[in-house]
Amino acid sequence: MASIGKQVGLVLNTFIPQRRAPDPRHAIPESDKNLSGKTIVFTGGTDGMGRVAVEMLCNMGARVVLLGRNEAKGAAVARDIASAVGRGTVEFQLCDLASMASVRACAERVLANHGRIDVLVNCAGANVPERIVTEEGFETTWAINYLGPFLLATLLLERLKSSAPARIVNVSSDTEALGHIDFDDLQTEHGYSTLKSYAQAKLALNAFTIDLARRLEGTGVTVNCLNPGFISSNLLRDTRGVQGLFRYVMRVFASPPEVGADRIVRLAISSGYQGVTGTYVSEDAIAAPNPEAQDPAVQERLMQVSESATAM
Repeated sequence: MASIGKQVGLVLNTFIPQRRAPDPRHAIPESDKNLSGKTIVFTGGTDGMGRVAVEMLCNMGARVVLLGRNEAKGAAVARDIASAVGRGTVEFQLCDLASMASVRACAERVLANHGRIDVLVNCAGANVPERIVTEEGFETTWAINYLGPFLLATLLLERLKSSAPARIVNVSSDTEALGHIDFDDLQTEHGYSTLKSYAQAKLALNAFTIDLARRLEGTGVTVNCLNPGFISSNLLRDTRGVQGLFRYVMRVFASPPEVGADRIVRLAISSGYQGVTGTYVSEDAIAAPNPEAQDPAVQERLMQVSESATAM
């Protein structure tokens, strides 16, 4: 678990005004902005920083496959982006990350429709205020923030390898520093809280990222995780009570979606990250994640339980 000092630091950081615009010192080189012929699969791109990132990628000429759980909303967003951008294309595919069956069905459609995948961005996330179990028996926060992205990446992995050089970007959170992977209670049946479940899931995503990067050495596929920073979003829309107060804090102090989107796109396409793999990028620099994420024993056990849970 994180030290008291780290926990206090993370809380205090939410009351410090964040960047209002992307840092020009880390601007994506112009030579990296021609994405014609590139296919990018993107979850969590129907609003907030994800949507801005999808628009950026399309404007650079990419073919974006936008995955989301709300078909009407997703299709409308895809139409809006397609009509607004000048170069690339965007299509919507139904994918509910809380449902492993939905993830499998979506992956099958994506593989059938696209002969190459250059980038996978797992940006979708959720803070669930109460413990809800899916029809498949998974705690919802765990399913959306970890298990679904794990399964999607695994199912698309061979296509990514055949398209190399390719990248996987897993969008995490600085709350992973507060997390602990409790293998005896991964479904958070005891002492559930929004922060506890969310931090555990994002920590697991980081551990998977580092482990997968090692397994993919020499394939041309890089895997990195990103803390995009304190970004204004709808992530806290369902929170209540004391945690719900952070929605108001976010409005005042958080960076706008454009800042987070720039960080996502940079990690997905910038030559500055060419060959970089197995790292935790916190905002604009590589940083050390929670030590649990770097523990080979934790990574191995997590892989075993994840493959078992998703029947891989």
